[in-house]
Amino acid sequence: MTLGRICILAVGVLSVMLPLRAAGGELPMTGRKNAKGTPIVHMWDCPRPDPSKLGAGYPVLENAEHVEVYHATEESGGYSHHAKLIVHHGMFYAMWSNHPRGEDGPGQFVRFAVSGDGRTWTKPQRLLPRYGEIDDFQRKGPYGYAGGWVVHEDRAYGIMALSDCVGFANPDRSSVQDHRDEEHPFKAREFIGKVARAVDASGGGLSLGPVFALPNTRELMAGEPLTEALAPPNEALDGVARALEDAMEERSPAGARTAVDSVRPCEPVYYRARDGKRVCLLRDDEYSHRMYVSLSDDGETWPAAVPTDIPDSPSLSDAVVLDDGTVLLIGNHVAPKFDNPDEVRHYPRDPLTVSVSEDGYLFTRAYALRTGVQKHRVPNVGGRGRGGGQYPCGLVFEGRLYVLYSMGKEDIWISSVGLGDLGLDGRSQGNGTSGQGG
Repeated sequence: MTLGRICILAVGVLSVMLPLRAAGGELPMTGRKNAKGTPIVHMWDCPRPDPSKLGAGYPVLENAEHVEVYHATEESGGYSHHAKLIVHHGMFYAMWSNHPRGEDGPGQFVRFAVSGDGRTWTKPQRLLPRYGEIDDFQRKGPYGYAGGWVVHEDRAYGIMALSDCVGFANPDRSSVQDHRDEEHPFKAREFIGKVARAVDASGGGLSLGPVFALPNTRELMAGEPLTEALAPPNEALDGVARALEDAMEERSPAGARTAVDSVRPCEPVYYRARDGKRVCLLRDDEYSHRMYVSLSDDGETWPAAVPTDIPDSPSLSDAVVLDDGTVLLIGNHVAPKFDNPDEVRHYPRDPLTVSVSEDGYLFTRAYALRTGVQKHRVPNVGGRGRGGGQYPCGLVFEGRLYVLYSMGKEDIWISSVGLGDLGLDGRSQGNGTSGQGG
């Protein structure tokens, strides 16, 4: 994940920045403040989740279909995460990060599979060359992770992001050392760049194009540590690389990575509200168990994010926008309490929920899409924790919501449900573009 700088502002400054402007005026405030004394924005009109109940107390989508895309084994790799999904020419393209021993371990790479109907999938295979030698996830070293799909000039391209774990940091990142311990649990990461290749699943076949680097990627050589040579530079590939970089920046613009209080917001999800504003929702790394929000008129200037009353386990979320402006927020919005880091760090990521907003600002109902915690089968894999469906990537295609996700960071599944089951009969269907994109 990419973490923003800490932005600490005096509480007196907050009144200048709040409340946030939204459709028809201002986002309403709850009248309460978080543990840091920051006023809280009201965006959650759903009941509070109750983890003691099935589906955290939300209606379970009984008509949802659940299909396993990747079944992890010791041989194929017991850690799977960062699922990304797109539909192109009626074909579903799925990718995810994969490692035999744990989260973002050295040598982590990307697998993918395709499907013509979202139910029957090809045998998963490696999408891009491994980045670094396979090693324990508690070690330093370079690794790759799923960067998403982009369609350019009618071709689908899969992207792998490259990073280097250079050590392990304490919570405020003031100290970095070579090994992980209780005081230094976080990976200290150095971003390297991105590589990509075209994937063609048309005509019943499956072919892969040459591997090439996107702009601003450091020089990569086969085996040092990329395990496959890049295509020789040429004008055509350079043009594609620039286009892919621009498309990813449009979907996930820079900014909105600071907060008005001292939390460190991370893992942003961007979408357009019905009034055209850009919205960024983020989790934080201090276990407030609430999401933060920032609004932008142009997608370039983002004020520091403010706390909301959207519960968060915490985990990564995704958002899908229908053509009429309805927003579907997908994630693990199941935390029963806020601002309690000493009581619990992560609530179990169960269930995977879908909540609905008519305007992109106020979520008025929530559903449980997938329930149940994964019973891990592959031994000796680190960083999986407790949980079920998590880190989703969703899209709407032909009247159904499709969500690709990791199940307990071990297997990869896709769940789908008709829009009618979400109370959205007669709504526009969308075009198969994933919410996260890059």
